[in-house]
Amino acid sequence: MTRPADEPAAIGAAPVTRPADEPADGPAPRAAVIGAGRMGHGIALEAARAGFQVAVYDSQPGRADAAIAEAEHDAADLVAAGVIASTDVPAVMARLAPAPQLERAAEGAQVVFEAVAEDLAIKRGVFARLDRAAPPNALLLSNTSSIPVSDIAAACQRPQRVALAHWILPPHLIPVVEVAPGRRTSAAAIQAVRALLERMGKWPVVLQRELPGYLINRLQFALLREAMELVGQGVASAEEIDLAVRGSIARRMPALGLFRQADLAGLDVYRQIFHYLAPDLSRAARPPAALRQAVDAGHTGAAAGQGFHAWTEEQRAAYTRRRSAELIRQLRADQTDQPPSTPSGSASASIPSP
Repeated sequence: MTRPADEPAAIGAAPVTRPADEPADGPAPRAAVIGAGRMGHGIALEAARAGFQVAVYDSQPGRADAAIAEAEHDAADLVAAGVIASTDVPAVMARLAPAPQLERAAEGAQVVFEAVAEDLAIKRGVFARLDRAAPPNALLLSNTSSIPVSDIAAACQRPQRVALAHWILPPHLIPVVEVAPGRRTSAAAIQAVRALLERMGKWPVVLQRELPGYLINRLQFALLREAMELVGQGVASAEEIDLAVRGSIARRMPALGLFRQADLAGLDVYRQIFHYLAPDLSRAARPPAALRQAVDAGHTGAAAGQGFHAWTEEQRAAYTRRRSAELIRQLRADQTDQPPSTPSGSASASIPSP
């Protein structure tokens, strides 16, 4: 059964064993994850679930091994969500292996996911090496959330195979992956990325072009800018605003998104509200004062013990568990609310030779 055209594929639709059309004695498709930090272990797990043999590389010694151990903890979340069976976990984990060098990781890979630091010089250095080491038809995908993919692809001799694949933290629990082309990315590459992510059970959201912040961050930071301005103006506290969001618009978004909610409420109503409200919304072109003041005071967030809220280590751990529990609950709902999707084709992800 295929999913309706306007609905994402069900989470867990991708196979967790070798694809059915792959010969049992044939080679498993290969993928690489470069950068084994906050995002890398979840991305690696999702690729392994899709049937790829995944090489994980990080420039920090021992970090790739630690990421694979973290991926096993991530797999426990998916078991709890009913996405995979506990009996499938050993086979999935067996597909993950650390690589001693970037070039070894990229060797023979059909797709490479980059998840290194958000620094253009670092990413260009990584992609220049990948361009030489990976097979000519391999997809080279960056997890950048802000850097133009064209600027990263400029380091490559084959920029047509470089694209954005921006995963959202935590990547094993969030279904959406943003996809965007650079100026020289081929249409075939974008089609291959979409097909690959759908095989992995993700919800690819394909942008027609790159732009600063892409899609998710632009929406998220538009809301944050207004919220932080309201804190700075003394209209409401961070606690009150968090409560307002959690108990109102955040309740509707999982079911409707933004535009279906607007359609249901009536676009004529929204136009009238915009007429009165839009002139008063923040148009600040710099970080909000409340954010600047917090950072200048050393209140940089939960890891520092103080951000817009005060944090203890126990609270930090408790809220992380709470977030995971809610995302797991939503994954369970995805499993029951959406029709199953039958993957077609192989797990291979490649583009035509340039």
